[in-house]
Parts: sequence; C-alpha cells; structure tokens
Amino acid sequence: MGTHTVHFRCHHCGHCCTDVVCLPTPWDVIRIVKQTGQNPYAFLAFLTPEDVTGVNKSDPTWLDCQGKRYIMALRRGKKGCYFLHPKTRFCTAYEARPILCRLYPFKLHETRAGAFKAFSLHTDVGCPRHRDGLYETGPLYALYTADSAHQEDYARLVEVFNRRRYPDKRPEHFVEMFVTGFSDSMTPAKS
Repeated sequence: MGTHTVHFRCHHCGHCCTDVVCLPTPWDVIRIVKQTGQNPYAFLAFLTPEDVTGVNKSDPTWLDCQGKRYIMALRRGKKGCYFLHPKTRFCTAYEARPILCRLYPFKLHETRAGAFKAFSLHTDVGCPRHRDGLYETGPLYALYTADSAHQEDYARLVEVFNRRRYPDKRPEHFVEMFVTGFSDSMTPAKS
C-alpha cells in the first residue's frame, strides 16, 4: 500500500481488456465520441443483471426500461473490449479511455472519516500486478475524485431517465440525453 507511490507496471497481459467489464460514465462516453469520432451506439452495450456480476442491485446507475434493468458498458466481443485492437492487442481509444480503465488495477483506501489514505493494487482481480514500475498516487487520486464527481452526475441523470415515461423506452434512449451533435450515421441500433 502506498501513500505517495504504488509499485506497478502494465505488461499488457490484456486481462483488463478481455476479462473486466468496463462501466463508463456519460462523461467517458462524451470524451470517447469527441476524441475518436466513434458512434456511441457502436461501442456501448446495455447489460442486464444476469449479464454482469459485481454490480450491486441497488447501484444508482441501473436504467429502468419497461420493467427491465440495464447498465451501460463498453461493448465486448469474444476477444475483449470493442476498442482492443485484434492484432496489436492495444487500446485503440487509449487517450480517451474511461477513467475506470485508467484507474485499473489500483484500489483506493480511505480513513474512516473518508480522507485519502493510500492506494494499493486490487488483490481479487486477474491482473498479474507486476511491481517493476512506480505510479504516483497524486494523479491517481485526481482521477478517483473526478470519477466520483462523474458518478454523482451519472446517478442524477439516470434518476431523470428512470422517471421519464414514453412508449418503447429502451436503454439506448439514455445516450440521447447526454450525447449531442449526432450525425445521421449515429443512430441507435434496433433491438
């Protein structure tokens, strides 16, 4: 556990891009669209509680649509994340990747009062957690606090979405609430 630094270096094993489900915030989605020009409907998927583990059923980001619940995630195929290049195995949206991806595999530790204590590496994940590098905790904590603020915004946006009533409500309609400036080619996929 490190207050100022954490020993870690990514050796590009691909675990985070193949075995971890990434749940981006709306801010992450906007950043990806702006920086990559990608259609959000191409890289997003909406998972049901049966499709994802480790997300509390009371998480405030579950979307309610016609009696079913969904959570927004980066689309994955048999070989991993939508943005994982099939040949190089590197992220094709690296500079725009979600904050959750930037923080993985680091785990924040706080005092009982909620103040920053230290960072460590998650012990319950498949990443080999190589310790031959050094990360400063200051930038990690800045990412963590930005993500916390984004999560609060996300929860409020989901609350508004869940209160809306209209025919044929689908989780893709949630994206229309926060991504603007679609071209005609950026339309939701038919479900």
